[in-house]
Amino acid sequence: MEYFSHPLIKEKTIEKRVYQETIIATSSKKNSLVVIPTGLGKTVIALGVAAITLQKNKDKKMLFLAPTKPLVEQHKKFFMDATTIPKEDMCILTGLENPKKREEQWKNNRVFFATPQVVQNDIITRKETLEKFALIIFDEAHRASGDYAYTYIAKKYIENNKNPLILALTASPGGTE
Repeated sequence: MEYFSHPLIKEKTIEKRVYQETIIATSSKKNSLVVIPTGLGKTVIALGVAAITLQKNKDKKMLFLAPTKPLVEQHKKFFMDATTIPKEDMCILTGLENPKKREEQWKNNRVFFATPQVVQNDIITRKETLEKFALIIFDEAHRASGDYAYTYIAKKYIENNKNPLILALTASPGGTE
């Protein structure tokens, strides 16, 4: 059995799959929408793209968005279990933290797992501009339409960042969820 090998991924943690490697290689270079069925490793792809991007941009940050608090927590746990990124560099941002604490978290952390509404509010209130972010991952990306916070965040990220990299993940493109 072969495993992914990268300085930010713990040894013998993530089993290598050729299709994931191919998607990671492409998605770490350009904005991508990854559409694959549930259970085929969208989070592993996110982890691979994040590892490459953070290693290449040591002074930059990363944001992983998911529509619900349980998904946000699940993604953070996966990254904590599978990466060598210091735990103190990772944080969760949901509506439960008070705005003052979130302001400190934006300054002091590098890897963020958040619900989109909180990030949108923090951009609107100027707690964060997304300028220092090398990557934003949008989980359940099929939700990104109309007034949903994903569309606002993506627009601001592209406006405020010289080299934005976006990874959008979904199992159901064009869904009405």
